[in-house]
Amino acid sequence: MKIAKDLKKGQKVRFVNELRYYLVREVRHPFVICTQKLFGNHYYTILDVEKNIRGSGTSWGFNFKTDSEIADSMLALHGEDPNGYELEISRRNRVAVVITDVIEPEKKVK
Repeated sequence: MKIAKDLKKGQKVRFVNELRYYLVREVRHPFVICTQKLFGNHYYTILDVEKNIRGSGTSWGFNFKTDSEIADSMLALHGEDPNGYELEISRRNRVAVVITDVIEPEKKVK
């Protein structure tokens, strides 16, 4: 088992009971936003590494496709959205963070 607090942007992470890896898109303690694209659909999960939970967000107004959208979502998670929007991990759909594997990002050859 891997430790969620050690995740870094660019890594790929697989959770228990998940077949596919998520890409770690943004890390700002205590939150980590991970996404995956499957058959043209975008999926995401938000981790709170202090509470050891993960799940979807509670607001319908946020997207998780582009770097800009993910940065806006991270601001809202921290209560820093310029428009006053807030975001938290859904209480109804949260599960424990159990990481089964982490893949380091590939190094780019110059």
